[in-house]
Amino acid sequence: MDISRFRKLVAIDEDDPLSRFALGQALVQEGSAEAMSEAAEHLLFANATAPDHLATYHVLGQLLIDLGRNSEARDVLSAGCKKVEAIGGGMGRDLGPAMADLLESL
Repeated sequence: MDISRFRKLVAIDEDDPLSRFALGQALVQEGSAEAMSEAAEHLLFANATAPDHLATYHVLGQLLIDLGRNSEARDVLSAGCKKVEAIGGGMGRDLGPAMADLLESL
């Protein structure tokens, strides 16, 4: 899906964290400074409203590092690692090591 389709999904329900996550992730992939800044807003919203969605921690943490917002990235990644530790198994568990690696890079 392209960014315009994700924008339409968000327009249907601005409070849907998964639509906001999807738009944020698409904007990150676009890569421009403006897109990255907007992506951070969507991903921060998604993280705050759906704190059990582990992929948001990973994508948001990496984006914050790319934006030079290391303190925020550290907080997001630390929280994400704690969430992964709290789950016994299932989807997203593989993100724990990836987030730990990002933390170590800070």
